[in-house]
Amino acid sequence: MPTWILIIIVVMFVVSPLANAIGKAIESRASRPLLDMDEQGAQRISGLEEQVQLLSDQVHELADKQDFLTRLLEASPELPASAEPEDRIG
Repeated sequence: MPTWILIIIVVMFVVSPLANAIGKAIESRASRPLLDMDEQGAQRISGLEEQVQLLSDQVHELADKQDFLTRLLEASPELPASAEPEDRIG
């Protein structure tokens, strides 16, 4: 029997089913969820999302206040700076 026929038979009956099995295993791993989340895990993630949203709102509020103060300081006339402070400690 020529070797090329033997190679074809090995590929058809050994390598091909093996490749199909590996492909199915990879596909099944990709289709299942990454985390099996229980109720407690879902609640923790929900709580974290709420806290992140709260922090985001506070940062935006602080940025608005800083913008207001910056505009206020830019619009106010400059006050003369005294060389000596009135109240000295010591």
